[in-house]
Amino acid sequence: ARGRGVGDALLTEVARWARATGARELRLAVVAGNERALALYRRHGFEAVAETPHPGAEAGAPRQVAMARRLDRG
Repeated sequence: ARGRGVGDALLTEVARWARATGARELRLAVVAGNERALALYRRHGFEAVAETPHPGAEAGAPRQVAMARRLDRG
């Protein structure tokens, strides 16, 4: 489904639903180096807040980037 806008539509709907339920923030984690996913999330207002070892990963495994988006900013 790459390039068809599915990720954009999904993130837009998740933000709409979260606002409707009273959430103030969305959070997610993505494997560091997954540039397509990072670009998608940034396009939707997410900002990196931390980079940590992936849970349960062995030494040298990819790290994960924690991202957050405030919902009161649109």
